Amino acid sequence: MPDYLVVLQGAWVVRKAKSTSDAMNIAVAEAGKKLSPDLDFVEIDVGDTECPQCHSPLKSIFMVAGMALVGLIFEMKVFNAQSEEHAAKIAKYEIGKRLQRIPLEIIEIKKI
Repeated sequence: MPDYLVVLQGAWVVRKAKSTSDAMNIAVAEAGKKLSPDLDFVEIDVGDTECPQCHSPLKSIFMVAGMALVGLIFEMKVFNAQSEEHAAKIAKYEIGKRLQRIPLEIIEIKKI
């Protein structure tokens, strides 16, 4: 059975952030706390969004009045999955049950 790297995207709300960098740090730290210790091997980072005009990458964060919406990327290795779909279901289930009420979307699945 093959192994897969599953990449998920999630939307994280941060309240009372002082700056965009502060909001990104808070979002990654809070998500890490929710996944620890069971899933501390999951890589968490802030995602990128493409600028619609210049097509350059921008950090996935939107901040208004001290409240921010941060797009997080979760990378999880799934071992001995039956298929790509099976690996995606496992990753989404394991991460999703620890991050309840956080919308998750599958971005990419790679065979490793």
